[in-house]
Amino acid sequence: MPDEFVNAVADVLEDLRRQVVEAVADLDDEDINRRFPGLRNTVGILLRHIAGSERYWVQGIVGGATVLRHRDAEFGPDRLEKAALLATLRTVGEESARVLAQVTPERLAGTVRVERARGSAEVTRTWALLHAVQHLAYHLGQIRQLAALARHARAATPAS
Repeated sequence: MPDEFVNAVADVLEDLRRQVVEAVADLDDEDINRRFPGLRNTVGILLRHIAGSERYWVQGIVGGATVLRHRDAEFGPDRLEKAALLATLRTVGEESARVLAQVTPERLAGTVRVERARGSAEVTRTWALLHAVQHLAYHLGQIRQLAALARHARAATPAS
């Protein structure tokens, strides 16, 4: 049975995912694939990336599952579908909740070698869990900004 800390983290992750879904609720596939000058990411890319990241950090590092992640591919230029991305995010969230329901304080205290964008590092699983939260929160802010830009661009585009 997880402790109060793990329950709190699980609740925060669930709330952040809910906020992501709310932030993109009125966007369509065109909006989530819209690119803006000077910016690399789209809403769709970030949706794919946060699902891949949570799967790696929570299910893989904290939970111990084998997760084959190709981080660079998460930022690929392919056209993405909002419904499929949200379904993946929902599935990842459900699996993360199952993992966290089984995590013990002893497991969190253990260390593990992880691969990060800046190279490998030795971290505790507690660190990995907190990283998952801060990473999702960071990208939620970006998603909100890109969603606002997409809405503005849509409103400024004359109807055909």
